[in-house]
Amino acid sequence: MNDIKKHPSSYRDPSGFIFEMEGKFYRQVNKVYAAHYDLLKSSGLYDALLKDGTIISHKEINENYTGNAECYLTLLPEQLSFISYPYEWCFEQWKDAALLTLYLVKKAMAKGMMLKDATAFNIQFVNGKPVLIDILSFEKYDASQPWVAYRQFIECFIAPLLIARYNKPDLLKIFQLYPEGIPVQVLTTLLPAKSKLNLNVLMHISLPGMVANKPATKQTAKNTFTEKKLGSIISNLESFVHSIEVKQQKTNWDTYYEETILSKGYFEEKKRIVAEWLDKTPVNSVLDLGCNTGAFSLMASERNRFTIAVDADTACVNALYKTCRQEGIANVLPLCIDITNPSPAIGWNNSERSSFLSRAKTELTLALALVHHLCIGRNISIQQVADTFSKLSPLLIIEFISKEDPKVQQMLSYREDIFNRYTQEDFEHVFTQYYNIIEKTAVSGTARTLYLMQRQ
Repeated sequence: MNDIKKHPSSYRDPSGFIFEMEGKFYRQVNKVYAAHYDLLKSSGLYDALLKDGTIISHKEINENYTGNAECYLTLLPEQLSFISYPYEWCFEQWKDAALLTLYLVKKAMAKGMMLKDATAFNIQFVNGKPVLIDILSFEKYDASQPWVAYRQFIECFIAPLLIARYNKPDLLKIFQLYPEGIPVQVLTTLLPAKSKLNLNVLMHISLPGMVANKPATKQTAKNTFTEKKLGSIISNLESFVHSIEVKQQKTNWDTYYEETILSKGYFEEKKRIVAEWLDKTPVNSVLDLGCNTGAFSLMASERNRFTIAVDADTACVNALYKTCRQEGIANVLPLCIDITNPSPAIGWNNSERSSFLSRAKTELTLALALVHHLCIGRNISIQQVADTFSKLSPLLIIEFISKEDPKVQQMLSYREDIFNRYTQEDFEHVFTQYYNIIEKTAVSGTARTLYLMQRQ
């Protein structure tokens, strides 16, 4: 059928694939997976996972939309608001995704099944929590065999967490270079010698790495697993993941609202203005660029707007995610994104995983206290900023901070002022080529102005 488009990332698994039709995503289950799918349903595993919110829902459709002779069944999965990728997650999101994966293994074993895939790309954050989106990841369990996805779990979850633990959480983005999982050989070069004193690192990284470099023998080939042995390994991995922590990192921005804003009065007036504009814009989705620890993202969420909150500061994003998790805030998705260097399209044919800017299409964009960092901090022109922002959302709440502002003056004290075109007059001239200014409000006692704009 001409209106059916197979998803470019769904080509590896012979069990089935994702396709798009009339604006909705479907999953075809192939005949080769029929027995496993029937067991997934008859065992009660699917219903149990659906009940505890660890898998997205699927509606069965007894129609072969693709016309493919291999089709056994068509599924209509729950349609997600936004797809994120692991290299955009903060540290605590990685941990929660890893723990979910191990939880799924235990739940599957209890129902006579096993999780055959342990890639981080099978996890999405929905309603504030990690969930499995690949229903074809389960197969009938053979208790005599080891977990087929054990090595994949180590390379896709343990390796990134250890790199963040012993280096910096910023290095979680290395997963973009190794989307199939960070090879143990690469991991060991990034870990300090002291890490080898950790018994879990020795058990799951060092010793398996040495064994992998040796040829198999008949004796090892005869070794069999038991359900009890595998259960112990999964429990140990759970304890291992729980134990991995990163040092508390203080950045220039993670205490921004408490220490580096102009004044409490400025912040309160800014919140009042933004709240008023949020109340008068009937939108369902918001993109908060440079969200910091999320004061304005949370303001949008309180008004029932699904909010993608992004910042280059991984400590800020991690703090926001922990706040959302602790307070049960389901409609904010924090992500580690540097808007000057957002996630590109990668993978096969550069279409397997799409760019952040192509995914981040919302009804309203917030860009508060951001433009001066882009234009002066990164030498990006006002024209470039306006052009990019105009492609994201039809509505924009943006803040312009003039050169007279003490924070901008502080930025300029470290470099030559070559920014002759960075003026409020030029800002308005450029942005009105793309937007109509609905409202404009100067924040009293400051050199800062807020704008509510609508794309032309």
